[in-house]
Amino acid sequence: MVYAQHQANMYAVSLEDIYRKGGRLEDFAMPAIALGEMELSIRYGIADSSAQVEQYEINYPVLREMAKTFSRAGAVLLIDSVLPALRQSMPQNISAEDNYLDLIDRDAALKQDMSAYLSRKILKRLQADATAVAKEDGSVNHDVMKKILMASAEEDILYHEELSGMIARYGSKGVRANVLASVSPVIDQALPAMIKDANLMRKRLMPSVDVIVNTEELSKLPVEAIHTLTFKISSQNLKIYSTDE
Repeated sequence: MVYAQHQANMYAVSLEDIYRKGGRLEDFAMPAIALGEMELSIRYGIADSSAQVEQYEINYPVLREMAKTFSRAGAVLLIDSVLPALRQSMPQNISAEDNYLDLIDRDAALKQDMSAYLSRKILKRLQADATAVAKEDGSVNHDVMKKILMASAEEDILYHEELSGMIARYGSKGVRANVLASVSPVIDQALPAMIKDANLMRKRLMPSVDVIVNTEELSKLPVEAIHTLTFKISSQNLKIYSTDE
């Protein structure tokens, strides 16, 4: 109804040139429409309220716990697969001061910090794509989890500030693509064990009622069995378009 009002007003605006060119028409006011507050009433009767319907929904507490565990395991997997693959793709003549890979291997605290950093990054990606993680049967979506790990391998490791500088200075043009190509089957092999036995769905029993709105059938019900649902709508307060994505 609000959209219809808007369209009618836009059509009136389009008539402005016609009114201006129409001689005596220019003395007439432009047509317009304004909808005020409306009240809609729906009469209904409940025929049966004994049924229950099974519904499945994402078990968010389980999903959050799985995401934390997966993020930690995923960080370790990426460090153990991406860094060795990167080392094999890089030349041997990297200076000691530029070789961030050797520094990670020597410094246990730095390696632990990197693991924690990757874990946070993976967790954020999981949270951003939470509804896609669970399949309809409650199992974890392998493709989505691999996509998240591959994105972290590329963006959070291969484009990490320190490693990115080393790659730019010593690496070949396709070094990142080569590393990702070698890491992909490793992730495929490790993922089944990481998401095994996870069930992210839970069943809920929801009450179900049969509602009658047909006038003829409502007339057969006793007056006390008929209910009325009333809506009050103020069109001026309704947005025609939503800004939400």
